[in-house]
Amino acid sequence: MRATCPNSPEHKEFVTCATVCEDWIVDEEGNWTTTPKYSDTVTVHGPNIDNVWTCTECGQEAVVE
Repeated sequence: MRATCPNSPEHKEFVTCATVCEDWIVDEEGNWTTTPKYSDTVTVHGPNIDNVWTCTECGQEAVVE
């Protein structure tokens, strides 16, 4: 899998979705209040080729192959 920006091959960073699991500190009703300073974060599912990938430099939707 490779993402490329149609505006410039020099643009190499993109925003897309991933699914992560992190520790939370919650109140008595289970509402998030904060994340512990030393929280374990686990990637459940990394970026997918079917996601929208947006160039961080120019905002253009990337081509992902």
